[in-house]
Amino acid sequence: MKSLLRAPVIKKILLSIASAPLLKKLDQASRDIKSSQNQILSSIIRQSENTAFGKEHRFSSIKTLDDFKKAVPIRDFEGHRPYIEKMCRGESDVLFPGKPLFYNTTSGTVDKPKLIPVSEEYFKTAYSDINKLWFSSCLKDNPHLFHGQNLSAVAPAVEGHVEDGTPFGSISGVAYRNIPPILKDLYSCPYPVICIKDYLAKYYAMLRCALGTTISYIITVNPSTLLQFHRTVLENKEDIIRDIHDGTLRSDVAAHIDPADRPGVLEQFSPNHSKAKQLESIFQTHDGHLLPLHYWPDLVCINTWKQGNCSLILPKLAGYFPKCTVLREFGYQASEVRAGLVLGNDWNYSLLLAQQYLFEFIEVSSAPTENAPVLEPHELEIGKSYYILFSNGSGLYRYNINDIIRVTGFYRQFPLFEFIQKGEGVTSLTGEKISEVQVIRAVEDAARQIGISVEFYTMFCDRTAFRYRLYVEFRPDTGEETKTEFLTTVDAQLKYYNQEYAVKRGTERLQRPDLIELQPNSYELLKNKLIEEDLVREGQYKVRYLRDDREMQRKYEALAVKKILIASEN
Repeated sequence: MKSLLRAPVIKKILLSIASAPLLKKLDQASRDIKSSQNQILSSIIRQSENTAFGKEHRFSSIKTLDDFKKAVPIRDFEGHRPYIEKMCRGESDVLFPGKPLFYNTTSGTVDKPKLIPVSEEYFKTAYSDINKLWFSSCLKDNPHLFHGQNLSAVAPAVEGHVEDGTPFGSISGVAYRNIPPILKDLYSCPYPVICIKDYLAKYYAMLRCALGTTISYIITVNPSTLLQFHRTVLENKEDIIRDIHDGTLRSDVAAHIDPADRPGVLEQFSPNHSKAKQLESIFQTHDGHLLPLHYWPDLVCINTWKQGNCSLILPKLAGYFPKCTVLREFGYQASEVRAGLVLGNDWNYSLLLAQQYLFEFIEVSSAPTENAPVLEPHELEIGKSYYILFSNGSGLYRYNINDIIRVTGFYRQFPLFEFIQKGEGVTSLTGEKISEVQVIRAVEDAARQIGISVEFYTMFCDRTAFRYRLYVEFRPDTGEETKTEFLTTVDAQLKYYNQEYAVKRGTERLQRPDLIELQPNSYELLKNKLIEEDLVREGQYKVRYLRDDREMQRKYEALAVKKILIASEN
């Protein structure tokens, strides 16, 4: 019976059976989006009217979306944080009935990380069920998907615990840890390998597992991870071949696995002389020109982000993989919400999951206005860009995630959209989501630690160079070594304030920042230039310490003394 369940055709049938009612629900909901959204609103109100948040916002009197808008203000995470902190201390029935199953983590806009509460009901209906839809649609387009194993890059399910003992970690890690038995043998890496904290050791262990088997698909939201995978192979190929030949895992890497899990992981490895010999031949044949297409010839599909900043990575992957390999858009997903679903290999956009969440939108062109119209999904127009707001039934209400999307079409009445970029105040190259507050704190901390003052500064998210660039005006008496130390300390403080930045820097998916020194009096020179060009008004000029604006960066370049310093490694 076990061998029968391993058969790809059986897995396809069982997954099809599990996803069929979900596809039917999606199809029906997409035919009447207003009705679908009203049902979601009613469900949210009914579920949470007796919670602390529901009572505070008079959910019991809410009958319509207009009532909901009047009762509940638009909030970002910081607006939700006081409620979440009560939940972390052990209070129940705060944002939803009961207590969270766990907290999903992501970078916050201040020094504390975001802890996104996940209810048991939300995890099942708005995450696990969506995963089934995603998997079944991917399998439909790629029938050989299950003919090998997958390599999935996720973070651990548990990275710590809040005050009342509830765990926090990665929702993707929770899903990985709880893979249904029927699909478990499709995953090349044992879960304890995913939990290795040292990223170099983690990638080595993952690639040792992946090269020891046939990989037919890869799942990683960020395409920069694919570059890191190959870099790990190039740097460790002799050791990986030896481990596969001997049925071992390099001792210094194995030492990073939790001692309680280590024996169980190591006993899964067995000597594979033929695979080791095959890899050795491949590596020798393509020495100096080795690519993933050589050691993963059966790779069918890669699920990854292709929109926003990630589109800048894709050209680096040209020629990397077999011609038969499909780079499939992963779809719109954030730590707070999985709001988009991709239903085809050729989709470079997502389907708005309006049968799962309550959505509202603010058109980008009107967003600076305090009383900008808040639109419903049926009011969106093709070609226009919007800020996306949502209520998810798991404690986030009218949540402003600060993301900009563009509508590309409709699937019946459900909008199709593509992610464009983060909005004001937050930048991201590889998913790190740096905020202006974090930059300010990092610069101030660095200056204080090394005992200097900076006259003026702004950090740019430079998409052309694919790195962060800090433009700084120092005092005239600041020495060259001190300037380099300052930049290195800023980098270290950004790692401290932003865990995703630390991760991306640790795995070299994000390069070290560099520093460009500005000439004396740059603040006033820049301000005067902007006023002359009628870009700002005298009484309204404000310094922004984090920018993602190539035209503005050119103005800073004009004020630079053309000296570039690179942060040293800590």
